[in-house]
Amino acid sequence: MRKQHIVMFGKRRDNTFLPQEGIRIYLNPIERTLYRLFVAHPEGITSDNLLAHWKELCSIYENESCFDDKTLRDCALESLCAESKTVFYSTVSRIKKKFVSALGRGKASPYIIQRGKNGLYKTRATLFSI
Repeated sequence: MRKQHIVMFGKRRDNTFLPQEGIRIYLNPIERTLYRLFVAHPEGITSDNLLAHWKELCSIYENESCFDDKTLRDCALESLCAESKTVFYSTVSRIKKKFVSALGRGKASPYIIQRGKNGLYKTRATLFSI
């Protein structure tokens, strides 16, 4: 049986907790939005398929961001989903760096978003909401 790697997202927007590791990791709103999307989709998502999850991204980001302005929210998400993938790749990279910095490369491995040979990005982390 595979060990579960649980991630908890608290009510505070910056609160990402890894209970098995006893650690909190700060992710900014766009990082938390993308990370929550991948945790919610253990089957994985291709970078080209982010727009198919637009409503879900909007809903997550609305809860994670302090922006009340729909235009600002949409601009942030449009950048994340842009064809160039620059913001997507840099956001995935920043998330990985934060987990590796907090846990070390070995312990961070199941929590980070990784691209598989089939082109799907996914994490082995499991969501637990409080």
